[in-house]
Amino acid sequence: MAKRAATIVDVARAVGVSPSTVSHAISGKREISTPVKERIFEKIRELDYRPSFFAQALKRSSTGLIGVVANECRNPGAAVFIDGLAAELEKYSYRPVVGLTGLNHRKGEEMLRRFSTGLVDGVINLLPQIRPEEAQQLCGSVPVVTNIREQPVPVWLDYDKLTRDILSFLWDRGHRRIGYITSPVRMYDRADTTVGVMKAFFGERGAEFEPGWVFEGEDSIESGISGAERIMKDGEVTAIFTGNDQMAFGVYRWAYRNGVKIPDELSVVGFDDVPQAATIIPPLTTVRFPVEEIVRHTVELLVTKLNRRPLTPGRMTPEMPLVVRDSVADRTQETHNRQYVKLHGTPVEPSNRLSAMHCIAA
Repeated sequence: MAKRAATIVDVARAVGVSPSTVSHAISGKREISTPVKERIFEKIRELDYRPSFFAQALKRSSTGLIGVVANECRNPGAAVFIDGLAAELEKYSYRPVVGLTGLNHRKGEEMLRRFSTGLVDGVINLLPQIRPEEAQQLCGSVPVVTNIREQPVPVWLDYDKLTRDILSFLWDRGHRRIGYITSPVRMYDRADTTVGVMKAFFGERGAEFEPGWVFEGEDSIESGISGAERIMKDGEVTAIFTGNDQMAFGVYRWAYRNGVKIPDELSVVGFDDVPQAATIIPPLTTVRFPVEEIVRHTVELLVTKLNRRPLTPGRMTPEMPLVVRDSVADRTQETHNRQYVKLHGTPVEPSNRLSAMHCIAA
Protein backbone atom coordinates (compact mmCIF):
# COMPACT_ATOMS: atom_id res chain seq x y z
CA MET A 1 0.00 0.00 0.00
CA ALA A 2 1.39 3.40 -0.96
CA LYS A 3 2.30 5.67 1.94
CA ARG A 4 0.58 9.02 2.41
CA ALA A 5 2.36 11.86 0.66
CA ALA A 6 3.92 14.41 3.02
CA THR A 7 2.41 17.91 3.03
CA ILE A 8 3.84 21.34 3.74
CA VAL A 9 2.07 21.19 7.11
CA ASP A 10 4.00 17.99 7.98
CA VAL A 11 7.31 19.73 7.19
CA ALA A 12 6.33 22.81 9.21
CA ARG A 13 5.38 20.68 12.25
CA ALA A 14 8.63 18.70 12.07
CA VAL A 15 10.72 21.88 12.00
CA GLY A 16 8.54 23.85 14.42
CA VAL A 17 7.71 26.72 12.06
CA SER A 18 4.63 27.90 10.19
CA PRO A 19 3.68 26.50 6.74
CA SER A 20 4.22 29.99 5.29
CA THR A 21 7.86 29.93 6.50
CA VAL A 22 8.42 26.62 4.69
CA SER A 23 6.80 28.12 1.58
CA HIS A 24 9.08 31.20 1.72
CA ALA A 25 12.15 29.00 2.20
CA ILE A 26 11.26 27.02 -0.94
CA SER A 27 10.36 30.03 -3.08
CA GLY A 28 13.12 32.32 -1.80
CA LYS A 29 10.70 35.23 -1.80
CA ARG A 30 11.43 36.18 1.84
CA GLU A 31 14.58 36.20 3.95
CA ILE A 32 14.82 33.10 6.17
CA SER A 33 17.75 32.57 8.54
CA THR A 34 20.30 30.04 7.33
CA PRO A 35 19.91 27.61 10.29
CA VAL A 36 16.11 27.54 9.87
CA LYS A 37 16.37 27.10 6.10
CA GLU A 38 18.83 24.22 6.55
CA ARG A 39 16.46 22.48 8.99
CA ILE A 40 13.53 22.97 6.59
CA PHE A 41 15.36 21.40 3.65
CA GLU A 42 16.66 18.59 5.85
CA LYS A 43 13.06 17.70 6.81
CA ILE A 44 11.90 18.07 3.18
CA ARG A 45 14.45 15.39 2.19
CA GLU A 46 13.67 13.25 5.23
CA LEU A 47 9.88 13.32 4.65
CA ASP A 48 10.26 13.22 0.84
CA TYR A 49 8.00 16.26 0.57
CA ARG A 50 7.20 17.26 -3.01
CA PRO A 51 5.51 20.62 -3.55
CA SER A 52 2.41 20.49 -5.74
CA PHE A 53 3.34 21.58 -9.24
CA PHE A 54 -0.12 22.95 -9.93
CA ALA A 55 -0.30 24.81 -6.60
CA GLN A 56 3.03 26.49 -7.38
CA ALA A 57 1.93 27.28 -10.93
CA LEU A 58 -1.27 28.82 -9.57
CA LYS A 59 0.67 31.04 -7.18
CA ARG A 60 3.10 32.18 -9.87
CA SER A 61 0.48 32.33 -12.64
CA SER A 62 3.03 30.39 -14.69
CA THR A 63 3.91 26.73 -15.23
CA GLY A 64 7.38 27.49 -16.60
CA LEU A 65 6.58 24.99 -19.37
CA ILE A 66 6.33 25.38 -23.15
CA GLY A 67 4.38 22.85 -25.22
CA VAL A 68 6.18 21.65 -28.34
CA VAL A 69 3.85 19.86 -30.77
CA ALA A 70 5.69 17.77 -33.38
CA ASN A 71 4.76 15.07 -35.85
CA GLU A 72 7.64 12.77 -34.82
CA CYS A 73 11.12 12.60 -33.33
CA ARG A 74 12.45 9.37 -34.93
CA ASN A 75 14.12 11.43 -37.63
CA PRO A 76 17.49 12.65 -36.27
CA GLY A 77 16.80 16.05 -37.85
CA ALA A 78 13.63 16.46 -35.76
CA ALA A 79 15.40 15.24 -32.62
CA VAL A 80 18.25 17.74 -33.11
CA PHE A 81 15.72 20.55 -33.62
CA ILE A 82 13.76 19.71 -30.45
CA ASP A 83 17.02 19.41 -28.51
CA GLY A 84 17.96 22.88 -29.77
CA LEU A 85 14.59 24.25 -28.66
CA ALA A 86 15.14 22.84 -25.15
CA ALA A 87 18.54 24.52 -24.88
CA GLU A 88 17.23 27.87 -26.16
CA LEU A 89 14.12 27.81 -23.94
CA GLU A 90 16.30 27.15 -20.90
CA LYS A 91 17.93 30.56 -21.43
CA TYR A 92 14.52 32.05 -20.58
CA SER A 93 13.92 29.62 -17.66
CA TYR A 94 11.39 27.53 -19.56
CA ARG A 95 11.26 23.75 -20.04
CA PRO A 96 9.70 21.98 -23.04
CA VAL A 97 6.91 19.40 -22.90
CA VAL A 98 6.73 17.49 -26.18
CA GLY A 99 3.52 16.15 -27.72
CA LEU A 100 3.77 13.83 -30.75
CA THR A 101 0.84 13.51 -33.14
CA GLY A 102 2.14 12.19 -36.47
CA LEU A 103 0.74 13.88 -39.56
CA ASN A 104 -2.86 13.23 -38.47
CA HIS A 105 -4.70 16.57 -38.58
CA ARG A 106 -7.26 15.68 -35.90
CA LYS A 107 -4.59 14.51 -33.44
CA GLY A 108 -2.68 17.72 -34.06
CA GLU A 109 -5.78 19.78 -33.23
CA GLU A 110 -6.40 17.77 -30.06
CA MET A 111 -2.83 18.22 -28.81
CA LEU A 112 -2.87 21.98 -29.39
CA ARG A 113 -6.19 22.26 -27.55
CA ARG A 114 -4.92 20.12 -24.67
CA PHE A 115 -1.78 22.20 -24.23
CA SER A 116 -3.84 25.39 -24.13
CA THR A 117 -5.91 24.32 -21.09
CA GLY A 118 -3.39 25.66 -18.57
CA LEU A 119 -0.76 22.93 -18.90
CA VAL A 120 1.79 25.29 -20.46
CA ASP A 121 2.56 29.01 -20.74
CA GLY A 122 3.03 28.93 -24.51
CA VAL A 123 3.12 26.58 -27.51
CA ILE A 124 5.52 25.97 -30.40
CA ASN A 125 3.76 24.33 -33.35
CA LEU A 126 6.07 22.19 -35.50
CA LEU A 127 3.23 20.40 -37.31
CA PRO A 128 3.29 20.91 -41.09
CA GLN A 129 -0.44 20.11 -41.32
CA ILE A 130 -1.51 22.92 -38.96
CA ARG A 131 -1.36 26.45 -40.40
CA PRO A 132 -0.42 29.46 -38.19
CA GLU A 133 -3.96 30.91 -38.19
CA GLU A 134 -5.43 27.55 -37.23
CA ALA A 135 -2.88 27.04 -34.45
CA GLN A 136 -3.74 30.45 -33.01
CA GLN A 137 -7.44 29.67 -33.08
CA LEU A 138 -6.92 26.28 -31.39
CA CYS A 139 -4.71 27.75 -28.65
CA GLY A 140 -7.02 30.67 -27.87
CA SER A 141 -5.40 33.09 -25.41
CA VAL A 142 -2.26 30.95 -24.98
CA PRO A 143 0.64 32.40 -27.03
CA VAL A 144 1.62 30.12 -29.92
CA VAL A 145 4.29 30.31 -32.62
CA THR A 146 4.18 28.15 -35.73
CA ASN A 147 7.72 27.26 -36.71
CA ILE A 148 9.03 28.83 -39.97
CA ARG A 149 5.60 30.10 -41.09
CA GLU A 150 4.73 32.51 -38.26
CA GLN A 151 3.38 35.82 -39.54
CA PRO A 152 4.41 38.60 -39.75
CA VAL A 153 7.98 37.29 -39.37
CA PRO A 154 8.24 34.06 -41.41
CA VAL A 155 11.43 32.20 -42.28
CA TRP A 156 12.12 32.08 -46.02
CA LEU A 157 14.04 28.98 -47.09
CA ASP A 158 14.99 29.36 -50.76
CA TYR A 159 14.62 25.77 -51.94
CA ASP A 160 14.70 26.77 -55.62
CA LYS A 161 18.18 28.27 -55.21
CA LEU A 162 19.21 25.28 -53.11
CA THR A 163 18.09 22.85 -55.83
CA ARG A 164 20.08 24.77 -58.45
CA ASP A 165 23.14 24.79 -56.16
CA ILE A 166 22.95 21.01 -55.72
CA LEU A 167 22.37 20.39 -59.44
CA SER A 168 25.23 22.74 -60.38
CA PHE A 169 27.53 21.01 -57.90
CA LEU A 170 26.74 17.61 -59.45
CA TRP A 171 26.75 18.89 -63.04
CA ASP A 172 30.20 20.47 -62.58
CA ARG A 173 31.43 17.04 -61.51
CA GLY A 174 30.22 15.37 -64.67
CA HIS A 175 26.82 14.06 -63.57
CA ARG A 176 24.17 14.25 -66.31
CA ARG A 177 21.60 11.77 -64.95
CA ILE A 178 20.49 12.95 -61.51
CA GLY A 179 17.69 11.47 -59.39
CA TYR A 180 15.68 13.06 -56.60
CA ILE A 181 13.73 11.51 -53.68
CA THR A 182 11.20 14.05 -52.41
CA SER A 183 10.24 14.94 -48.82
CA PRO A 184 6.51 15.32 -48.08
CA VAL A 185 7.01 17.93 -45.33
CA ARG A 186 10.19 19.81 -46.21
CA MET A 187 8.36 22.75 -47.81
CA TYR A 188 5.42 22.63 -45.35
CA ASP A 189 2.32 24.09 -47.01
CA ARG A 190 4.17 25.35 -50.09
CA ALA A 191 4.09 23.33 -53.31
CA ASP A 192 7.35 21.46 -53.92
CA THR A 193 8.89 23.26 -56.90
CA THR A 194 12.02 21.09 -57.04
CA VAL A 195 10.95 19.04 -60.06
CA GLY A 196 10.13 22.20 -62.01
CA VAL A 197 13.57 23.60 -61.19
CA MET A 198 15.19 20.34 -62.33
CA LYS A 199 13.35 20.44 -65.67
CA ALA A 200 14.42 24.05 -66.24
CA PHE A 201 18.01 23.31 -65.22
CA PHE A 202 18.40 20.41 -67.67
CA GLY A 203 16.54 22.30 -70.42
CA GLU A 204 18.90 25.28 -70.14
CA ARG A 205 21.80 22.92 -70.80
CA GLY A 206 20.17 21.12 -73.70
CA ALA A 207 19.92 17.94 -71.67
CA GLU A 208 16.98 15.59 -71.20
CA PHE A 209 15.09 15.23 -67.94
CA GLU A 210 13.33 11.94 -67.23
CA PRO A 211 10.25 11.82 -64.92
CA GLY A 212 11.48 8.42 -63.73
CA TRP A 213 14.37 10.15 -61.97
CA VAL A 214 11.98 11.44 -59.29
CA PHE A 215 10.48 9.33 -56.48
CA GLU A 216 8.01 10.55 -53.84
CA GLY A 217 9.64 9.73 -50.52
CA GLU A 218 8.27 9.58 -46.98
CA ASP A 219 11.26 10.94 -45.02
CA SER A 220 12.28 7.45 -43.89
CA ILE A 221 15.18 5.08 -44.50
CA GLU A 222 12.70 2.62 -46.01
CA SER A 223 11.49 5.14 -48.60
CA GLY A 224 15.12 5.92 -49.43
CA ILE A 225 15.63 2.23 -50.21
CA SER A 226 12.45 2.10 -52.32
CA GLY A 227 13.36 5.33 -54.08
CA ALA A 228 16.84 4.16 -55.02
CA GLU A 229 15.42 0.83 -56.26
CA ARG A 230 12.85 2.53 -58.49
CA ILE A 231 15.11 5.30 -59.79
CA MET A 232 18.03 2.99 -60.57
CA LYS A 233 15.68 0.51 -62.27
CA ASP A 234 14.02 3.15 -64.45
CA GLY A 235 16.77 5.69 -64.96
CA GLU A 236 20.21 4.32 -64.06
CA VAL A 237 21.30 7.71 -62.73
CA THR A 238 24.84 8.49 -61.53
CA ALA A 239 23.70 10.64 -58.60
CA ILE A 240 20.69 10.94 -56.26
CA PHE A 241 19.85 13.81 -53.93
CA THR A 242 17.22 13.47 -51.22
CA GLY A 243 14.82 15.62 -49.21
CA ASN A 244 16.44 14.58 -45.93
CA ASP A 245 19.42 12.60 -44.63
CA GLN A 246 17.28 9.65 -43.52
CA MET A 247 16.39 8.90 -47.13
CA ALA A 248 20.03 9.35 -48.13
CA PHE A 249 20.90 6.67 -45.57
CA GLY A 250 18.27 4.50 -47.26
CA VAL A 251 20.07 5.00 -50.60
CA TYR A 252 23.29 3.88 -48.86
CA ARG A 253 21.54 0.73 -47.61
CA TRP A 254 20.18 -0.03 -51.09
CA ALA A 255 23.66 0.42 -52.54
CA TYR A 256 25.16 -1.92 -49.93
CA ARG A 257 22.54 -4.61 -50.62
CA ASN A 258 23.09 -4.40 -54.37
CA GLY A 259 26.87 -4.16 -54.41
CA VAL A 260 26.87 -0.59 -55.74
CA LYS A 261 29.86 1.45 -54.60
CA ILE A 262 29.36 4.97 -53.23
CA PRO A 263 30.61 7.28 -54.66
CA ASP A 264 32.38 5.37 -57.47
CA GLU A 265 29.18 4.04 -59.05
CA LEU A 266 26.54 6.22 -57.36
CA SER A 267 26.91 9.65 -55.77
CA VAL A 268 24.56 10.76 -52.97
CA VAL A 269 23.63 14.18 -51.53
CA GLY A 270 21.38 14.55 -48.46
CA PHE A 271 19.62 17.36 -46.62
CA ASP A 272 19.76 18.31 -42.88
CA ASP A 273 23.37 17.47 -41.93
CA VAL A 274 22.37 15.35 -38.94
CA PRO A 275 25.27 14.08 -36.77
CA GLN A 276 25.23 10.65 -38.44
CA ALA A 277 25.99 12.24 -41.84
CA ALA A 278 29.60 12.84 -40.80
CA THR A 279 30.11 9.32 -39.41
CA ILE A 280 28.51 7.11 -42.08
CA ILE A 281 30.97 5.56 -44.56
CA PRO A 282 31.70 7.32 -46.83
CA PRO A 283 30.80 10.57 -45.01
CA LEU A 284 27.70 12.09 -46.63
CA THR A 285 27.76 15.30 -48.65
CA THR A 286 24.63 17.12 -47.49
CA VAL A 287 22.94 20.48 -47.02
CA ARG A 288 23.12 21.95 -43.52
CA PHE A 289 19.68 22.95 -42.27
CA PRO A 290 20.02 26.20 -40.25
CA VAL A 291 18.81 24.70 -36.96
CA GLU A 292 20.43 27.20 -34.58
CA GLU A 293 19.18 30.29 -36.43
CA ILE A 294 15.62 29.00 -36.80
CA VAL A 295 15.44 27.73 -33.20
CA ARG A 296 16.62 31.11 -31.90
CA HIS A 297 14.15 32.93 -34.16
CA THR A 298 11.23 30.74 -33.07
CA VAL A 299 11.93 31.04 -29.34
CA GLU A 300 12.46 34.81 -29.58
CA LEU A 301 9.07 35.17 -31.29
CA LEU A 302 7.37 33.13 -28.57
CA VAL A 303 9.05 35.05 -25.73
CA THR A 304 7.96 38.31 -27.39
CA LYS A 305 4.37 37.04 -27.39
CA LEU A 306 4.64 35.80 -23.79
CA ASN A 307 5.75 39.29 -22.76
CA ARG A 308 2.75 40.76 -24.61
CA ARG A 309 4.96 42.75 -26.96
CA PRO A 310 4.06 43.27 -30.65
CA LEU A 311 5.99 41.44 -33.36
CA THR A 312 7.97 43.57 -35.78
CA PRO A 313 7.16 42.55 -39.40
CA GLY A 314 10.04 41.17 -41.42
CA ARG A 315 11.45 38.02 -42.97
CA MET A 316 14.34 35.81 -41.94
CA THR A 317 16.39 34.32 -44.79
CA PRO A 318 19.06 31.95 -43.42
CA GLU A 319 21.69 30.32 -45.60
CA MET A 320 21.63 26.57 -46.31
CA PRO A 321 25.25 25.68 -47.15
CA LEU A 322 26.32 22.51 -48.90
CA VAL A 323 28.67 20.51 -46.67
CA VAL A 324 31.00 18.67 -49.04
CA ARG A 325 32.28 15.32 -47.81
CA ASP A 326 33.07 12.08 -49.66
CA SER A 327 29.81 10.78 -51.16
CA VAL A 328 30.08 12.51 -54.57
CA ALA A 329 32.46 11.32 -57.31
CA ASP A 330 34.04 13.57 -59.89
CA ARG A 331 33.01 12.10 -63.26
CA THR A 332 34.14 14.97 -65.46
CA GLN A 333 36.78 12.88 -67.26
CA GLU A 334 34.29 10.07 -67.78
CA THR A 335 31.73 12.55 -69.18
CA HIS A 336 34.37 14.07 -71.46
CA ASN A 337 35.28 10.59 -72.74
CA ARG A 338 31.63 9.76 -73.54
CA GLN A 339 31.21 13.04 -75.42
CA TYR A 340 34.47 12.38 -77.34
CA VAL A 341 33.29 8.91 -78.39
CA LYS A 342 29.93 10.37 -79.46
CA LEU A 343 31.65 12.98 -81.63
CA HIS A 344 34.60 10.97 -82.98
CA GLY A 345 33.52 7.35 -82.72
CA THR A 346 36.75 6.37 -80.94
CA PRO A 347 37.83 6.57 -77.30
CA VAL A 348 40.27 9.20 -76.03
CA GLU A 349 43.89 8.15 -76.50
CA PRO A 350 45.50 7.30 -73.14
CA SER A 351 47.97 9.91 -71.88
CA ASN A 352 50.79 9.38 -69.41
CA ARG A 353 50.45 13.01 -68.34
CA LEU A 354 46.76 12.57 -67.52
CA SER A 355 47.50 9.38 -65.58
CA ALA A 356 50.17 11.13 -63.55
CA MET A 357 47.82 14.01 -62.78
CA HIS A 358 45.15 11.55 -61.68
CA CYS A 359 47.57 9.83 -59.32
CA ILE A 360 48.63 13.17 -57.81
CA ALA A 361 45.01 14.19 -57.30
CA ALA A 362 44.23 10.87 -55.63
